[in-house]
Amino acid sequence: MPFFLDKKYLWQIGLLWLLVLLLGTFTEAQATHIRAGDITAKRDTTPNPNPRRFFFTMTIYRDTGSTERNLTVDIDTGEGMLEVDVASVTDIGNETEQWVYTWEHTYGSDGTFVISWNGINRNNFILNMAAPSQQHSFYIETVININALRGFNSTPALTVAPIDVALVGRRFVHNPGAYDADGDSLSFKLIVPRHRDVNGNISPVPAYSLPHLTFICETGDACDTGGGSGPATLSLDPLTGQMTWDAPCRQGEYNVAFVVEEWRISPNGGAVKLGEVVRDMQILVEEALNCPPVLEPKDTCIVAGTELRGVVVATDPDGDLINLTVAGSGIVPPATFEQTVRQPGEARGLLNWLTDCGDVRERPYQVVFRAEDVRPPGETRLADLQAWNIRVVGPAPENLAAQGGDRSVTLNWDPYACQNASAIRIYRREGPSGFVPDECETGVPASTGYVLVGEVEAGVATFFDDNGGEGLQAGVEYCYIIYAEFPAPARGESLASNEACVAINQDIPYLTNVTVDETDIEQGQVTVRWTQPEVSMLTPPLEYRLYRKEGMGAGEGFVEVFRSREMADTVFVDTGLNTQELAYRYRLEFYQSEAGGEPTELRESVEASSVRLEVAAAAGDEAALEVSWTYEVPWDNGAFLHRIYRQEGAELVLIDSVQATGSGGSYRDTGAFGGLGLERGRTYCYVVETAGGYGIAGLPEPLRNRSQEACALLERVVCAPELSVDQLDCEAFARNPQEPPYENVLTWVPQVTGDCTDQIAFYTVYFRPSLEVEYVALGTTEETTYTHGGLESFAGCYVVTATDTAGRESPLSNEVCKDNCISFLLPNIITPNGDGMNDVFRPDRRTAFIRSMHFRVFNRWGVQVYERRAQSGGDDLYINWAGVDNDGNRLTDGTYYYEAEVEFHTLDPSQARATYKGWVEIVR
Repeated sequence: MPFFLDKKYLWQIGLLWLLVLLLGTFTEAQATHIRAGDITAKRDTTPNPNPRRFFFTMTIYRDTGSTERNLTVDIDTGEGMLEVDVASVTDIGNETEQWVYTWEHTYGSDGTFVISWNGINRNNFILNMAAPSQQHSFYIETVININALRGFNSTPALTVAPIDVALVGRRFVHNPGAYDADGDSLSFKLIVPRHRDVNGNISPVPAYSLPHLTFICETGDACDTGGGSGPATLSLDPLTGQMTWDAPCRQGEYNVAFVVEEWRISPNGGAVKLGEVVRDMQILVEEALNCPPVLEPKDTCIVAGTELRGVVVATDPDGDLINLTVAGSGIVPPATFEQTVRQPGEARGLLNWLTDCGDVRERPYQVVFRAEDVRPPGETRLADLQAWNIRVVGPAPENLAAQGGDRSVTLNWDPYACQNASAIRIYRREGPSGFVPDECETGVPASTGYVLVGEVEAGVATFFDDNGGEGLQAGVEYCYIIYAEFPAPARGESLASNEACVAINQDIPYLTNVTVDETDIEQGQVTVRWTQPEVSMLTPPLEYRLYRKEGMGAGEGFVEVFRSREMADTVFVDTGLNTQELAYRYRLEFYQSEAGGEPTELRESVEASSVRLEVAAAAGDEAALEVSWTYEVPWDNGAFLHRIYRQEGAELVLIDSVQATGSGGSYRDTGAFGGLGLERGRTYCYVVETAGGYGIAGLPEPLRNRSQEACALLERVVCAPELSVDQLDCEAFARNPQEPPYENVLTWVPQVTGDCTDQIAFYTVYFRPSLEVEYVALGTTEETTYTHGGLESFAGCYVVTATDTAGRESPLSNEVCKDNCISFLLPNIITPNGDGMNDVFRPDRRTAFIRSMHFRVFNRWGVQVYERRAQSGGDDLYINWAGVDNDGNRLTDGTYYYEAEVEFHTLDPSQARATYKGWVEIVR
């Protein structure tokens, strides 16, 4: 049968074909299939380099099916637009082409510049951004911060291509292999991919979410032999750049973007951000029955000048062969890598690197290894990437030796092996530490007790220490450790040297005791002792001068209390002191004469305080006392156990021994000694005996010094009363209902025996009207009863506390609660004829405690004829409906239906509301 087309439809069909052609042309023009991209910059390395001249590389990754070639691109240099031709196009596998564009640019001034490219366009059907995704352009940028005074700098290079495919239910990893040639620090963070919007502004792509948030799902990795499962996660390690998606749960195309920030550490430890590189990349998730290989993560460190021989291992759960390579160009020259084992399910490789001093740096080198399984043609190959972080540290300075002089030490060591180091740092402490650094532990940790005392250039191999001109302390054994530092920007440190120690001559007296013999406000006594110095090399006459001041701390206020030229006089008993209230500090000065004259040249002075003891009741309910003591002494009181004595009758009894510090100690006495516990209401007295030493050969130790006697009353506690409330009899209330106001009567029994004090000043009553609100104070009373009146209802809960004469409040008492008697009954007939009997519809006389009422009446056809709302305080709470409509007109006799929504006063909010439905007949 012939087909005839009406002419009036011909123009519509022509327009339709035109639109099809236009759409096809538009789609093809946009089909660039950009998978990923980034821009990096390399500093000028030509002869006579310019710090403002850079060589740039933009790498774009496209699907091999892309129809848009982009042989030329327009680059925004930050100082204007530049047309750049493609330098190379390479098929790198997984249906991906790598397009490389290179150019150079010299900036006219210092400053911060953003180098960017906006590509047209992204793939269609990207699942984690607003559709249609092909309408979103592909924008990447790199930021450089040029400062000629700071010197030359290159951006981080991203050495690993983003070409790997992810599978549903399989862990996916990517590492960009970021490498900074200048040794600057790198950090990584996820960002939202960007595009140029319809207004020409660079902004985040719309409706973006991270891939693991795009489809919320529970995923179990079938390749996880541990059987782990849970919500999918995507994370980016901020230090290594390792991205892990564990695990995709829906196939399709996704995009992620991250920024690599470059930081330079200044010599004073501050950080300056030099720039950043953005990588925007696509992850293609497919479905296949395969498990990726698994690389064993392996980090290490090595001392410069030694050879690293590291074995890299990968296994495949499916038993596939594995190709093991270094991903991208991320291997450190002149290191080499070769695969040594290639058998089903396992691969091994050997990394060789002979390091030298130029390789030392603070940040580890990162070598990214890639393990890819070998699959039959046409099947997807999976890969695992792992970054091996290799830290290169400087060798330890060798053969450190110390030689003592007159209040000084001279250090010598071998010339340092790495002459590119910037400095040798010298540390000192009193006495040996025994510190031996762990493998590749650089520097000198603070935990060793060493402190920095000097620094010399790396080419120097000696150091003279006289404590900044003040001289070292005689008789003390001083120990030293040194290590090397390397210059910025790479920085880095060496291992620490051996520990070298030397003792300074003992030609001075040492204070050994400042001990309290008697505790009294007027007749207290302190004994001070010191050692007799070695005087054979000194010029007589020699003289001791002993000074005293009130208080423990250093400062002014010393007065002389003793002077002697007899070197055997090494004890002074100081009497008539207020040792009960005060601590005392003593200073011993040692003088010698010049050429036989008067002893006026101060050879040495040393200060030490008495031990000050404090005793106080422990916080909380436990019957315990806190004993604490302090001191300022030149010897080490942390070397031995300190003894705690408690007065028992007329004797001091040793109850325990504890470790203390260089400035004090503490002890909690719970009465464990003797097993009887401490008794409240009793005063306990204590004395502490400290023990310490100088750690110098020939000096006595332990040095024992006693504190004054300190006492404290272990007070009785304030105990909570036992509370009760008069209860409501619901049956009696129903027989004889009462109208508000109501009252509740509280009574309580004080607890004033045993450990509970009887010194009660007053009681505080707390109240809450329901279980959902907090307590508030009603008032205080000195009585043991309280009447809470003027209430709308009986409902409420109460607690009581006691407060003693010292102002201490007890814990809360037991809680007592009282609730209302809820009763609500409605009649089925009313006779509103004015005879005073059943004239209104209302609950029976036992009903009370209503907070609000919503009452409605309906006729037999369901039409509402009456409605009334009422709150507390109104008569309509009890309905009192006289059989009328809302205008007060009489309703005809008959049957009506009601609904009453009632809110009651009650403790439990969940029981406060009820709805009553039924019928009522009007009969006149």
